[in-house]
Amino acid sequence: MVSAPNRARLSATERSFRSKVAQLASSQWLLRGTLSERSSKCGKPNCRCARGDLHRSLYLVQSRAGKLRQICVPQAWQERVRRAVSDYREMQRLIEEVSELEWARLQRREE
Repeated sequence: MVSAPNRARLSATERSFRSKVAQLASSQWLLRGTLSERSSKCGKPNCRCARGDLHRSLYLVQSRAGKLRQICVPQAWQERVRRAVSDYREMQRLIEEVSELEWARLQRREE
């Protein structure tokens, strides 16, 4: 059975990274993907977009099983989705940092 790392033996930097990962993992929303803003015309002849003031939409784009999928983000959810994508990326970055520290520990043959 593999034991969990002894927190007392971890550096302050690694404890900080692990703590931030735990905080992000317990946050309400995490989303993997890229946000894409698009502008389009709706086709109504009297709409403002017909005069050049295009409608703006936010899409979440994600690759899954080798295929792109996308979904339009409702206006009311845009800030929440932006935060969820940002939190996911931050968690991913922190996990990479912890992995690098573990790699170095393995090279030094430390427990």
